[in-house]
Amino acid sequence: MRKSNILYLVLFFMLALSSPSYSGEEGAGSLSMTAFIRTSEEDHVVKNQKEIADYLDNAEGSTPYLNRVELRTETDEFDIDKQKYGVRFYPKGWGETKYSRMLSETAKASGRTEYEASYHEALKNRYLLVLEYLETVELIGLKEKLALVCEDRIKVLKKRSAGSLSFDISDLVEAEELLTRIRLELVGLENKKNGTLHQISLAADSKAEVNFSSEPLVRIDSVKRSVAEAKDRKDLDNINLKDRKNKVDMALDKYNLEQAKSRDYISFFEVAYDHGNYEDEDKAYSVEIGVKLPFINPDQDEITRKKVVFMKERLAFEEEKRAFSEKIIALSRSIDRLISQYEIIEQNKKYGNAQESLGASLKTGGTDPLNILKIKETLLKSDIHMVQTGYEIRNRFVEFLDVSGKLSEKPFKNYLAEQREAVR
Repeated sequence: MRKSNILYLVLFFMLALSSPSYSGEEGAGSLSMTAFIRTSEEDHVVKNQKEIADYLDNAEGSTPYLNRVELRTETDEFDIDKQKYGVRFYPKGWGETKYSRMLSETAKASGRTEYEASYHEALKNRYLLVLEYLETVELIGLKEKLALVCEDRIKVLKKRSAGSLSFDISDLVEAEELLTRIRLELVGLENKKNGTLHQISLAADSKAEVNFSSEPLVRIDSVKRSVAEAKDRKDLDNINLKDRKNKVDMALDKYNLEQAKSRDYISFFEVAYDHGNYEDEDKAYSVEIGVKLPFINPDQDEITRKKVVFMKERLAFEEEKRAFSEKIIALSRSIDRLISQYEIIEQNKKYGNAQESLGASLKTGGTDPLNILKIKETLLKSDIHMVQTGYEIRNRFVEFLDVSGKLSEKPFKNYLAEQREAVR
C-alpha cells in the first residue's frame, strides 16, 4: 500500500512538472521585441505626464466675469443700529473671461501634447535600445568567428616558421596583432551588451530574459520602401512641433489676457444697505462704483514683456519647423546613400570572387590553408561591414520616423519587425 502511494506521488510530480502551469524557466517567459517596445506606455515619465494631463483636463476654471466679491460692513460708534452692510464686486477686464478660458484650453492641450511627447520619446529610446542590443549580439558572433580564423592562421604560421629559415616573421606578428585587437573589441562589445541589457531591464522594469530575435527584424528593402513612401509627405505631424506650437498659442493667450486685464475700466461695483436709515428705504440703499482713469496704466511693462515672449516663441517655432523639414531631407538622402552601400556589399557577398574561390578551394582540396583562411577572413570582415551598415540604416530609419512623426502614430506599430501588423 505504501509503495503504491509513493508511485502516485511520483506520477503527480511528473505531471506537475510537464504541465503548462509549471512556473519553471519557461513559465517565467521571455521579453520579445514588441513587448519591450510596448512598455513605453508604462514608463514612469509617461505615467507622470499622463497624470498631469488628466488633472488639467478635469481642473475647474476660474470664476467668469468677476475677480472677487467682498462682503463689507461698517459700524458707526459701535452702535449695532447704525450698522452698514455692503457687497462689493470686482469685475474682470473687458475680454478677460474670454482669454482666460482660451488660456485654460491651451494649457489642457499643452498638457496632453507633453504626455504624447513623453510617450514618443520613450518609444524612440526603446527602439534604439533594441537595435543596439541586436547589433552588438551579431557583431559578437562574427568577431568570435573572426578570432577563430585568426587563431587557425597563427597556428599554420607557427608550424611553417618552425621548419623554414626564410619564413617572414612579419606575417605572424600581423596575425597576432589582429587577434589581440579582435579580442579587445570583443571585451568592449560584451561590456556594451551587458550595459544595454541593464538599460533594457530598467526600461521594461522586468528581469525576464531578452528574446528580441524571436521576431524577424525589418529588412533593408522594407526600410527603403517605407522611406520612399514617407518622404513625399509634405505635412509634418511631429509631436515636438505640436508641443512648440502649443507654447506659441499659450504665449499669445497670455499676452491677450494681460491686455484684457488692463481694460478693467470699472474697478469695483458696490451695493450697500445702511441699517441706520432702515425706516427710509430711499436712503437705506446705495450704489457705489469705481471707474479707472484711462491715462494711468501700470501694467504696460508686463504687457510688453508678454508680447516679446510671444514673438520669441513664434520665431522659435518657425525655426524648428524649418529645421525639421531640412532634417527630413538630410535623413532620407543619408538613408538612400547607406542603402546603396549596403546593396553593393550584399551583391559582392553573393556574387563576388571570394565566395566562389572559397567554395572551389574546399571542393578541390590541396589549396594552401593560408589562402583559405585569408578568404574566410575577408568574407567575415565583409559580413561585419554589412551588419554595421544595416544597423546604421535602421538607426537612421528610427530617426526618420521620429522626425516625420510616424513613430508614435496610432494604432501602435512595431517598425522594427518585418511584416508588421497594427496592434490596437
